[in-house]
Order: sequence, then structure tokens, then C-alpha cells
Amino acid sequence: MRASPIRRLPWALVVLVMALAAWLAFRHRAARGVAHVADAAGVESVTRSGDMLPPDEPSSDAALARAILAGKVTDPTSKPIAGASVCAFASSERLVSAETRTPHCATSGADGRYRIEGLLVANYEISASAPRYRPGRWRDPTTGGHTLELAAGETRDGVDVVLLPGGVEVRGRVNDIAGGIITGAVVTVGNESVAESDAKGEWVAWAAPGRIEARATAAGYTEGSAEGIAPGQFIEISLTPESVLEGRVVEAGTDTPVAGARVSAERATALTDAEGHFRISGLEPGRYKPEARSAHRWGIARESVLLGVGESSSEVIIEVHPALLVSGRVELADSKAPACSEGSVDLVEVTTGERRGAKPDHDGHVRIEGVLPGRYDVAITCPDAALEDSYPPITVATEDVTGATWNVKSGFTVQGKIVDATGQPVAGATVLAQTVGQGRDPRARVAWKDARSEKDGAFRLRGLAPATYRVHVDDQGTTAMKEPLEVKVDRNIDGLRIVLPASGSIEGTVVDGTGAPVPKLRVEAQGDRFDLGGETFALDDGTFVLKSLHPGEYRLRATHRWWGAVRAPGTKDDDVQGILVTVRVRSTTRAKLVVEAQRGEIRGRVVDDGGQPVTDAFIEAARESDSAGRSPGDAERETRWEWNHETPALTDLDGKFTVKKLSPGTYTVRAHRKGGGEAVAKEVQVGGNVTLTIRRASSIAGTVTGARGKPPERFTVAVVDKKKGFERQESFFRTGGAFKMRDLPPGDFEVSAEATEGRALAQVPLAQGEKYDGLALTLEGGASLRGRVVAFDSGQPIARMVVFVEAAKGGRGRPMGVMDEGDRKNVTDADGRFEIQHCPPGRVNLYAFPGDYAVSEYGFAEVPLTLEAGQSHEAPPLRAPRRRTKGFGKGGDLGFLIQEMPPDADLEQTRFMVSTVRPNGPAAKAGLVMGDEIVSVEGQDVVGALGYMYHTLAEAPEGSTVTLGVRRGASIVVKAEKPL
Repeated sequence: MRASPIRRLPWALVVLVMALAAWLAFRHRAARGVAHVADAAGVESVTRSGDMLPPDEPSSDAALARAILAGKVTDPTSKPIAGASVCAFASSERLVSAETRTPHCATSGADGRYRIEGLLVANYEISASAPRYRPGRWRDPTTGGHTLELAAGETRDGVDVVLLPGGVEVRGRVNDIAGGIITGAVVTVGNESVAESDAKGEWVAWAAPGRIEARATAAGYTEGSAEGIAPGQFIEISLTPESVLEGRVVEAGTDTPVAGARVSAERATALTDAEGHFRISGLEPGRYKPEARSAHRWGIARESVLLGVGESSSEVIIEVHPALLVSGRVELADSKAPACSEGSVDLVEVTTGERRGAKPDHDGHVRIEGVLPGRYDVAITCPDAALEDSYPPITVATEDVTGATWNVKSGFTVQGKIVDATGQPVAGATVLAQTVGQGRDPRARVAWKDARSEKDGAFRLRGLAPATYRVHVDDQGTTAMKEPLEVKVDRNIDGLRIVLPASGSIEGTVVDGTGAPVPKLRVEAQGDRFDLGGETFALDDGTFVLKSLHPGEYRLRATHRWWGAVRAPGTKDDDVQGILVTVRVRSTTRAKLVVEAQRGEIRGRVVDDGGQPVTDAFIEAARESDSAGRSPGDAERETRWEWNHETPALTDLDGKFTVKKLSPGTYTVRAHRKGGGEAVAKEVQVGGNVTLTIRRASSIAGTVTGARGKPPERFTVAVVDKKKGFERQESFFRTGGAFKMRDLPPGDFEVSAEATEGRALAQVPLAQGEKYDGLALTLEGGASLRGRVVAFDSGQPIARMVVFVEAAKGGRGRPMGVMDEGDRKNVTDADGRFEIQHCPPGRVNLYAFPGDYAVSEYGFAEVPLTLEAGQSHEAPPLRAPRRRTKGFGKGGDLGFLIQEMPPDADLEQTRFMVSTVRPNGPAAKAGLVMGDEIVSVEGQDVVGALGYMYHTLAEAPEGSTVTLGVRRGASIVVKAEKPL
């Protein structure tokens, strides 16, 4: 058991990892849906403060003549496929979510031909599915893209789809979250195969074998989703009755309605009618702060709105203010042809990080509406073209910015074939190419490209800039490459052959102590490298299969969704979970995972202050860990991480609930109305019954002003209680500096405000039901920071380290220096130097981590600083320790665990207290004991602000030693054993 980290990764580092994952998912599409068409009446010109605002154009193209798509569905031999379901998924900057929620579908005839009528003017992706075939998508034969644009009244024929054999049947059911069935729901599996639920709520679709995601939409409900494995799992999708947001958009300071404005509440959108009314349906219960925009107007609701399950809001008024339009064209520099129709152009305000963006149309034109004055960096994505290393920033002042041109280049093409170890082609694998630093400016943009292999294993990577690329294949159903190929691209390359290594597999079952199967748990195999291994889900009968694993030893574990191993019967959290399994080439290893039964239940009731039932409360339960090193309150914080839980329970008309599928133990149970009002009970035994009382919520109100007493035009306020894991952040615009945050639980809050003018922070203890009014927050101007990152051992500069700064307390805001935009001076140059502008004043944490972890010799570094408002600072050198492991290799097992630090601890409070020493493990053999405090590693002090050194220096390869200095004066040498 190797030493565990004392806290989670810095938030901004997590953001970068998630951003990479989001980019990799960019090529996939989410199913959307269709409802009524909003009135798109024109806007009258409005005079305000002496300025004449021009009339804005209607945003929706719904009134235009409808288009038609037609084509043929065949197999790889060109044989027509009858009875195939062909669906067109719409996307458009000018349509609203109700117009794109569900696809338009048709069925192919005996000759394989299909025809889809009544299509709106939009971009479309076309997919087809049929029994016993893998679903497929239309691909542009010229560009390789998957999107086509339909004009008003156009008929497009020849949109043909080829389906490969080998599809498997997927079955499931769509339920109301309260347990009832839903008929007529549209289910999209893998973003390609579409089905409809029948009178029993059940549906059947076809998919490629392996991991899938199914999404469902139905009238009167929010969208729901579930993951699973095909075939062998019955996929149940729970939908929540929709909440509805209604209101009006008016000119600021008047009651003049604004027609044709686009109103958005998170991802859902609607258009205002001639009277300025809007209605956004299909919303999950929760808290919303809708905003409205058109070409020359923008505004946001003064206060957020809390919506319960199935609840419609009272009228929400959104006042809009004068704003500006930024328009331009993305084109190929060498031909002036349009480009990036499947990409995007985003404007990022350099101080606040506020984003405005749009997608280019097929002529490359971009229209970004409702832009406020400011200075913006330009961020472009373009799947099949090479970007410039940077684009000039845009200053928006008093007039529209029109006629901008953003040049991209055709770039080079790398094409070839993927084969397995026997030479057989590998279809459907994803090839990824990433620029690496050899011979490049350390601050150069990291470029990513991807492509999908065809039925014959052929792939084509387009739009590559001249550079050296790391090329690898790592996808479901394929064997990961242990070492990527490095390819120098200075011309078109044809014939690149990627040979995937030979592999083996694991087949097994997950059962409880009685031998009964335990379905739907996540099963993972972890090898001696973080980037190798695999994961899947146990099927309904508890069986699982993990394919395409490199030969070697793996630890096989069952977990709940993202993390948290499911324990074996009779074990504790500090025990090593899972079993060791050896995989051999071209063979299958059998395994059995025995875990605690998941049949426990907790029942209860949720009531309000008056004892009346609360009928729209969600319930989450997290098991309280028996680990000696866990931080107090960890279970309550976990109940707030909704993405790590199954579908929560919902109270019924009597306020009653049942939380199911629990393992033995005690739990923290939290009831909440999404967005406000909650109750928490701790130490609740499985099988118990608990009453949770959601009492009167609290609120905080006040004003935000600049240093000279002038309120900021736009600002954000964050309310944070780190011990409870609570955080809420809301934006305000032209409120005269006034703000109000409602529906808060009691707690000890850090309240922060951020604006272009600076930042403010206050500590506010809040009692149950308290209305804390009159909080005055005075903004202090930002600071600038420069410095160097150097090697800890030699003092030599380290290039290509990404440096960012984050406020130590209060809301996270935008970590300055993170995004790959602008001049990227936050990335260290050849001399290790960096610069960051617009840093928050006060106590901050400065972080540096390798821009390319896979090849970096160094780990991360961090230092706490105090920055004076409006001042320029030179940071002390950030000293990054040299890594002892290479690439994604794991450190060996040291046989002990470290006490977690409290979530509100400062860097200077870092301590490494030994909470667990495994009997007969490496640390025990060396003489380390529970309660020891580690004060040095390899002779380096790791107490307080230097604690970051611990993580890199203690990551020792198997067979090497780590020298630990402990507070009692001993020097303990631990020999690392095989990674767990």
C-alpha cells in the first residue's frame, strides 16, 4: 500500500484533465429533442440613454421552408439493408433546445432507401441502425467530417450510410424517478441507435458490443441517461418530471418587451415571443439564473430561481442592456475557402474568463451576439485544419466588430492502417496525435487531432501543423500501445502502419458472500502503469469480460462508478481490496471477485419545520469510512458530488423515501431540494429509519463596490463552506452592486466577490434560518506575478511548466494562467520564466506542473504567497523535484497510509501523519509505526509549504528505497514492493 495524497489535486489541474477529456469527447454528439416552434418576431428599435439600438434579426429559422434528406443504407458489399432506422440529429446556433431535442427519423425500404422530410435549416449528423448490424454514421467522402448543412427548402440525396455486421441487441426500460413506467420515450444508444419505449416502458436497440450510454427524452420530463454493457445488461433509465422556467425579457429600465431574444438556462434555450415572453421546459429541478441575448442586447436575471420537481416558476423578469456583435469568418489562409464548420470560435475575456462563442457555418461565417465591452482572447477549435499558434485579441468598445478574419491552414495529412498483432485490420479504433516539445517554442500551443479507423483499419489524420507528434491508439476494444509512435510531420505521410500489441483477457464474476451475483458494479483492472489496464461493468448475472489487456499482473477491483472500492466481506477501508490476476498473451484468465452484499436499505421521511411532508426532496447516502486516515465530514461532502452516485431517491407524496443497494455500515444521509434547503443525518445504520427535517433556509445579502466606492458593472459572488463541501457561485450584472444569495444551509462561509476591478473576501458565520443582510464587500485591484520554475536538485530552469494561481480562500473563480489562450506567458520559457496578469489579491497558492507529464522528468511544485493589490510581484523560485518514476509508471507499495488533511487547511499546515501501517508490509518491516509524523523524504523537508515535495519523492519504483525522516528522530529506509 503506497502512501495516499493528503488532499485532492488542485482544482485547476482537475479542470485541465477534464478539459482534455471533454476535447476527446468533442467528436461525439448528445441526443437532443424537438418540441414547439417559438415565435420569432422581429425586434423594434429602442432608444435608451440617447443611443438608438438597431433592430435585431430573429434568431430562429423555424419559419423557413423545410428540407429533405434522402439516401441509402447498405452493408459493406453494397447490399441494401431494409428496415434500417435512419435518424438526423440537428444542431444550430439559430435554433433552440426544444427544436433540437429529439432526432427526425425514417425507415429504409426494401431497396435500402430512406427519406426524411420536414427538416429545419440546421447542421445535421445522420446515423443508421438495423438488427444484427453495428450502428453507423454518414461521413462526408471529401472532408471525412460527419456534419452536413441543409438550406431552406433543400432536398439532399445521396446521404448514404454503410453498416458493418456484428451489432448486438440492447434492451431496457424508461421509468419515472418515482417508479412508474414512461411510454413513448425516445432512447438514443451510443448517440447513433434510436428506439422508442412501448406500453411497458421497454425499448430495444442495436449497438456495437461493449460499453454504451443510453439517453432518453419524453414529453413532460427531463433528459436521463444510464451507462451499461452490450449485450447482457438491461438498461434502466430514470426520468424526472420536468420543471419549467417562465418569464419576460424587457429593455432595462422599462417595461418594453424584447422579441426574438434567446434565453438560456444552462444548456436549455428558448426564444421570446412578440410580447417578450419565454418558456423553457425540460429542466431538472434546481437553481437557475437565466440570461438573455440578441445581437445587441444582453442581460441576466437579478436573482436566481429555485425550481422543485415538476414546478413552474412565477414570472422571471430579465432586463437586457446594450451589447455588441462580433462577426467574422474562419478561412483557409492558402485558398480563402471556408473552414471549421465543425469547430468553434470563442471569445474569452482576459480578466474574468467570461466566454462568448459560436460555430462557423459552412461558409465559415461566425456571428457572436451579445458581447459586452472588454478585451478578449480568441480561442478556435478546428478538427480538420491547422491553427495559428495564437490569434490577435479583440477589443470590444462602443461599436460592433465586423469583418474579422481568422486564418487556419490546410496542414498536412497522415494516413495509414491499424492492425492487431496477427496483422488483421482493426476497425473503429481512435487514433490520437499530440504535438510534443522537441524543437518547439516551449509556449507553443499543444495541438490534438484524432481520427477513427475504417472497416479495413485505414485512418486519416487531417490538418496537422508542422511538428513532431506523439501518435497512439487507446480505445475501447483495442490494446493500448505501451509506447506511442513519434512522427515528424513536415509533409503528407501515407502508409503509417500501427501494430497493436498482442493481448489477453479476463473473464469473471462479481458475487457477494453468499455466492449471489452482484450486477452493475464497475470492474477495473489496474496494472503497473496508470495508462494501462481496463474497466467494464458487471452484467445482470454478475459476469464481466475485460479484453485487450497487456500481459502482466493486474489488481482486479469492483468499485461504485468513479471511485471507492467495494470491500470484500469482513474487511475495512484501510485493507487492500481486490485480487491479483495474471494476464497472458492470447489466453483468458478466470477470476471471481467476492464483495459485500449490496442489498441494504435505509428508509425515512422528510418534513419541513411544521412537520409537513416535503414531496420533492432528493436523498443521497454516503457510507462513513472506517479508515483511520479519513478527514471528518468526508461522507457529507461526498453526498454533494452527485456525479459519483446512482440515481438519487425521491420523496413521495408523504415525504417518505427508501435508499437501496447499500453495503453494510453506517451512512450520512442528506435530503435536499436541488439548489436550496437541506437536512443531514449522520451515523445512520443500514436497515434504519430516519426523519430528516428541512428547516427554514438562510440567506446572505449585501453590496459590492470598488476601491473608490463605485459598484462594478458585472461581478460574481461565491459562498463556500469547505468543511461541508458546499459551494455556490452566481453572477450579477448592473445591480448597483447589490446581491442576494438565498436558500443557504447554516455554516461557516467564506464569501468572495470577483470582478474586473478586483476581489473581496469576508468570513460569515450563518445560523439556521438567519438572514444576514448588509454585508459590504470592497474590491481590491488585482496583482501581477512573474517568476521562474527550476529543478530542485540543480537549480536549472525547467521549460514548458504550466503555472497558475488560485485564491487560497473563497470561491475558486477562474484560476488565472490555466487556459491555453492568449500569449500563454503562464507557460515557462527556455529560461523557466513565466508571467501571470490579473491575479487575485491577498493569500494565494501558486502551482506549476509539467505541460507534458508523459515525458517530463519533473513533478509539480507549489508555494503560498501574499499578493498586494495593484502591485507587481516577483515570486520566489518554484522548485520542482525530479520524478523517480517515468511516464505514467506507478510508484511501488510502501505499506502505509497518511492522514488526510482537512479540506480547509492551508498549504502551510501540511503534515504527514501516518494513520495506518499494514502488518508485514514494507513500512512495518522498516520500523514505521502508526502515529509517526514524516518530516523529510530523501533528506528533503516536507513539512508545511514544502509538503508538495513528498508526493514526487515518495513515488519510488519497485525495488528502490525511500528514506523517511520522522519527528521522533529516526531515519527509516523503506524498500518499495510491487505496486498495488
